[in-house]
Amino acid sequence: MKGYKFALIAGALALLSGCDNAADKSAEQPVLRVGATPDGYPHYFKQGNEIKGFSAEILQAVAEKIHYKIEWVTSDWVGVLGSLETGKVDTVGNFADTPERRKKYDYSVPYYYSAAALAVSVNNNSIHGLSDMAGKTVAAELGSNYAKVLKEFDPENKIKLVTFEGSDVVFNSVAQGKVDAFVSGQVILLGQIKHKNLPLKVVGETFGEKQVALPFRKDARGEELKAKVDKALTELRADGTLKKISEKWFDTDLTVSTQPAKG
Repeated sequence: MKGYKFALIAGALALLSGCDNAADKSAEQPVLRVGATPDGYPHYFKQGNEIKGFSAEILQAVAEKIHYKIEWVTSDWVGVLGSLETGKVDTVGNFADTPERRKKYDYSVPYYYSAAALAVSVNNNSIHGLSDMAGKTVAAELGSNYAKVLKEFDPENKIKLVTFEGSDVVFNSVAQGKVDAFVSGQVILLGQIKHKNLPLKVVGETFGEKQVALPFRKDARGEELKAKVDKALTELRADGTLKKISEKWFDTDLTVSTQPAKG
């Protein structure tokens, strides 16, 4: 009987010790703070108490690889950019890698490639693509890289470009005829139109493909995180995880460029 009681006590102590070790391990796990908008479908959006989406899933896979836990910090896009600049977050997803942004941030290796597109009202039958936009007004979300992409393809400034804070404002402005089109990433436009059942359609060919990566500030923490994230993304690309996640969300592999290789 005494031996039986001793075994029970020993087992209970071992179980408690295991729980303590698990708690200590969780408490010691480093945190990766990620900025995101709560309505940035299909890249990240809030579902219950969780952040879901393509970029969210990529970041979660990266975090698991480097043994970090993610702390999501949500706000509108302008707030996300401010949080990255001031160090309130370590990185953000779906952030195009451009020469201008590289002056301020160091980028990881790319995890997908994004091309711009135009969305117009479903009742608009006069705009079929970028070549029809001369003299028209195009809206972009404030802080979006796609406004700059449009300017690259409009060197003579024949298109009037306006910006609004928040994608919903832009979508509504197009639907109500206040502006002629919305310029953004093709997958963003297609995803949002379908997800929110918006009276809009995407027209024409894509343009201005950019590689998208994870930005980090140019400091010691940023340098350390970038090295770990680069290694994780390289491994996730090699084992097919990036492709699998892309095909899950978009039914196609956006993790490889569609542009001809530079010779």
